[in-house]
Amino acid sequence: MRVQQIKPLHGWRRFAGEVGIIVLGVLIALGAQQVATTFQQKSDARNAEQAIRSELETNMARMHSRQAVRGCVDKRLNELEALINSAGAGGVIETPKWVGRPQFWTMQMSRWDATSQAGRAALIPANDLNLYGAMYSFMASINSEGIVEQDAWARLRALEHLQRLTPDMVFQLENDVQQARYINWRMQVWTVQLQALFDRAHLNTVANDIPASRSACIPMSTPRDEAIRQSNSFIGEEP
Repeated sequence: MRVQQIKPLHGWRRFAGEVGIIVLGVLIALGAQQVATTFQQKSDARNAEQAIRSELETNMARMHSRQAVRGCVDKRLNELEALINSAGAGGVIETPKWVGRPQFWTMQMSRWDATSQAGRAALIPANDLNLYGAMYSFMASINSEGIVEQDAWARLRALEHLQRLTPDMVFQLENDVQQARYINWRMQVWTVQLQALFDRAHLNTVANDIPASRSACIPMSTPRDEAIRQSNSFIGEEP
C-alpha cells in the first residue's frame, strides 16, 4: 500500500507566503493599536496635567489674596490683644463695634483627586508629579488650618457683644488670639513655600476668581452695618 504525501492546495511556497501575509497583517494591526493606545495615554496625561495646573493656579491666586491682607490680620490681632488686656478689676472693656476676620478660601483639590483616582496621574512625568503632589500637600494643610482659624475668630467676634470679661474669658480669648496669630504666620510660611514650588513648575499667575474681603482691615470703631458694606465679601458676613 502506497501512502501519498498531503500537499497544500497551491504548494508549500505559496502557502507560506499566505501565512506570512496574515502574520504581517496581525503585526501591523497590533502595532497600530499600540500607537493608538500610546497616543490616547499621552492625550489623557496632557489633559490631566492641564486640569491640575489650572487648579493649582487658582489656589495660588487665593493665597496671594490672603497674603495681601496679612498686615491687616496682624494689626487686628494686636488690637484685640490690647483690648482683652485692658479689662480692669471689674473686667470692663470698651466693646468693639466690629472685629471682622480673615477670609477663608478653600483650596480646590477635586481635579487632583479625580486624576489620582482614575490612575491618570501616573501618566504625568515623575518630576512634575512630585511638584504637584508637594503643592497639594501644603494646600491640604491650609484647608485644615483654615477651619481652625475661622473657629478662633468666631470666638473673638464674641467681643462685639461683651461689656466685661471674667478671668476665664480673658484666658480663653488670649488663647484664641495666640492661635489665630500662629495660623496667620503659618499661612505666610506656606505661601512662601508654595511660591517656590509654583515657580519651579512654571505655572501661570492668574487673578483670584473670588473677590477678597476687607473684613479684617475695617476699623473696630466702624458700625456693623457699615462694616458689612465695606467688607466686599461676596457671600456676606455672618450675622
